[in-house]
Amino acid sequence: MGSPDEGGVKGNKKGVPVWAFVKNASLIITIALFFFTIVLVLDAYKFVSVRHAKFARKKLLRTLQYMDPTIIEAHTGMKVLSKDEFGALQTDLEKARKDVREMNTKVQEKFSDVLKT
Repeated sequence: MGSPDEGGVKGNKKGVPVWAFVKNASLIITIALFFFTIVLVLDAYKFVSVRHAKFARKKLLRTLQYMDPTIIEAHTGMKVLSKDEFGALQTDLEKARKDVREMNTKVQEKFSDVLKT
């Protein structure tokens, strides 16, 4: 039988504290990386702001500005619009919003007429 000093550990007793330290350190590092990833994702969607991440985002956008649009389309899977196409889409969007507002006022007027009767 073993002596009570061993505490159920066979062989080298010095290995146990090292292994416990490695387990604890890896757990702490994993948790820190997890929170770091969450902060970066929230920063990417601009829910939080990290001081140096803003600089990195601006540098990335500046770099993308000079890239060939076909490379960006290949990496993102999204179509890159020219300024003219973007302007046309903006005007179409404003026209559609205006039409929706007009229809909404007409619907509200009809609804109020129905409620009055």
